[in-house]
Amino acid sequence: MTREILIRDLSKCVVCDVCTTVCKDRHGRARMNLEGPRFPRYQLPNVCRNCPDTPCVTACRLDGMKERGGRTFVTDACKGCNKCVEACPFGVVTLLPIEHKKKEGFFARVLGLARSAEPKAIVGHVASDASRCVQCGVCGYNCPQGIQVRDYARRGKTVDDPRCVRCGLCIEVCPRGTLRWDIAPEIPSPMFRADKCNLCDGYAESACVKECPTQALLRIPADERLLNMNEALYHETVGKYLAAADDRRHSGGVK
Repeated sequence: MTREILIRDLSKCVVCDVCTTVCKDRHGRARMNLEGPRFPRYQLPNVCRNCPDTPCVTACRLDGMKERGGRTFVTDACKGCNKCVEACPFGVVTLLPIEHKKKEGFFARVLGLARSAEPKAIVGHVASDASRCVQCGVCGYNCPQGIQVRDYARRGKTVDDPRCVRCGLCIEVCPRGTLRWDIAPEIPSPMFRADKCNLCDGYAESACVKECPTQALLRIPADERLLNMNEALYHETVGKYLAAADDRRHSGGVK
C-alpha cells in the first residue's frame, strides 16, 4: 500500500473545525490540529505523516509501534514508555492514560485520575540479580525516565525510584536477564499508552476527510504526484527522505 499523508487545501477550507470535531468523536480526542507548514496554497496539518524512515517504530523496543502498508500505528503491546513520543520529529504522538475512553478528553481523564478517591495503583517493581549484571548500562540508556537502573542491579536491589513508570523496557532490553518483576505471576499493568493518527485504520474512510464539507482535507499518496501540486510540498514529504536514503547508500549505510 502506498504511503499517504493528510493535506489541507487552504483555498477551500473555511476553518469550521468539523475535521477535528469528528476526529475527537471517533477517537476520544482530536489527533490533529490545523497548524503546520504552508506551501502556500496547501498545508500539512499537525498530524502523523507516516514517515518512511519510521523513527517512532525504530525507537520502540517493545513492539508497541508497528509499520504496515505505508502507515504506522500503535499496537496492544504498547506500555507507554514514551520512546516514540521522544522520537517523533513532528510532536504528534502523545501518551494517554490507559483508561482513556472515547469522547473523554485527555486532560479531563488526567484530572479524573488525580481526583479519584481510589486511584488504581501500579503494583510491582523491577528487581535485579547482581550475579548476572555486567554493568553494561543498556537498561539505564533505554529508561524513558533516565533512571540509572544498573546502580540498583550492581547491588541486587529493587528499583524503588519514584520516577519509574513500570513500562518494563529495562527488563526487555537487558542482554543478561538480570532484571525481572518482583512479583509473580501478575505483571503490572501500564499506566499510559501512545496515541496518534493512523488514518483511521480499521475504518473504511478517514473521518476528517469524509466529513469535511468543502473537501479541503485530502488523503494524498506521498509520491511524485505531489510535484504537480507544489515542489516545496513534495520536497518536505518525499524528496528529503529520498535524498537521505541516497546519502546512506553512498556512504555504505544501505546496501
